[in-house]
Amino acid sequence: MRIPELLLPVGDREALTTALLYGADAVYLGADGPNLRARAAGFAGEGLGLAVAEAHATGAKVYVCINATPRQQDLPLVEQGIEQAAQAGADGLIVADPGVFRLARRLAPRLPIHVSTQANTRNAEACALWRDLGATRANLARECAAREVASLCAARDRDLPGFELEVFAHGAQCMAFSGRCQLSVHMTDRAVNQPGRTACMGACAHPCRYEYRLRSVVQERKREGADAWEVVEQWTEEQPGAADASVANGNAPGCEPWTQYFAPQDLCLIWQARWLARLGVDSLKIEGRTRSSAYLAVVGDAWRHALDGIAAGTFQPRTALAELRHAASRPLTQGLFGANPRRTIPGLDMAPPRPMPLVRLLAPNEDGWDVEIKGTFDPNRAEGLTLLLPGLRRPVLPPASYRLEREGMRMYAAHPGMRALLRLDSPLAAELRPGLFMR
Repeated sequence: MRIPELLLPVGDREALTTALLYGADAVYLGADGPNLRARAAGFAGEGLGLAVAEAHATGAKVYVCINATPRQQDLPLVEQGIEQAAQAGADGLIVADPGVFRLARRLAPRLPIHVSTQANTRNAEACALWRDLGATRANLARECAAREVASLCAARDRDLPGFELEVFAHGAQCMAFSGRCQLSVHMTDRAVNQPGRTACMGACAHPCRYEYRLRSVVQERKREGADAWEVVEQWTEEQPGAADASVANGNAPGCEPWTQYFAPQDLCLIWQARWLARLGVDSLKIEGRTRSSAYLAVVGDAWRHALDGIAAGTFQPRTALAELRHAASRPLTQGLFGANPRRTIPGLDMAPPRPMPLVRLLAPNEDGWDVEIKGTFDPNRAEGLTLLLPGLRRPVLPPASYRLEREGMRMYAAHPGMRALLRLDSPLAAELRPGLFMR
């Protein structure tokens, strides 16, 4: 059994600190070169060198994304990104386009190249091609089923020893072949030849997540009496009679119907983690470079706990799921990896409450801790504050053991963006470190 590398997404310095604190073996990020999360290119200029140094100090690796599909006019930026990654001492480049691959081999021949999932690698011959060209790893297409991953691992072990395989294990899925959707251009009036404004250049508008109003339905029939598909409408308020009111009154207040035609559910392969380790998958990748550091703390810690459990022989997927539920904004499924992509993974409790982290520790001072508020809440609530300690430890601070202050005054309401002083009277104070979260 090979315990896979835990590869976490990083969009800015706060996310980097969070990923390293909650157990990343490696992180991937965007810098000067064009990448598929244009809004998360948070390490331009000298920022990449600082990020690499911070990661290396904890023993983690840094992979730089240049995984967009650039046009001719974008190539100078590609060259800049490759040279920046090499100078910063990054541990690898993530590349999808063959031209970018060729530039990387010429400009930074000693820098390992990982083939992005955007290259849609689904067969052993493609892996062999990339290996022959100089790649050290391929991130398999997110469209791969379990049996395909098993077959590719077996072919790798037989014919491509040493070549690494990476699998996306958690996060958003794409309704198109990964990174190749053109709905952002079509539905937002973006010019098709405008640099940096298309999905393949990292500026996806996520139209698959939009809520659509249904005006008419065309039913296509395979044969008499058999619908080829159906459209299921949702209602904005879960209340008795909402559907009936909408039908009767057209646009009754609070009852407008909407439909998400294209929206995929989020991927979660936590039940398959031990199986993937037995196959010899080298890295499990978590999606989310544009998500919050609070999300990253929850998901990263849950997956770190799962992988450590596999190594120790104490793997408990339900324990990890109990934590992952707090970060799930959409139903979690096995996606195309499993037999039924629409089936919610077993053991996932999506019932409320599912609180997300509300407080992030910044730095200690003589009076307590400087903290940043991440969500609206009552600091004096009866349930207290739960510490998110690495290793999926979740001790609770009772209300009497802490207080939040601002400018010397006790806080009775906390809102996102506020800075405050956390005073503690608890043995748990010894467990606190900068970057930890509470909820």
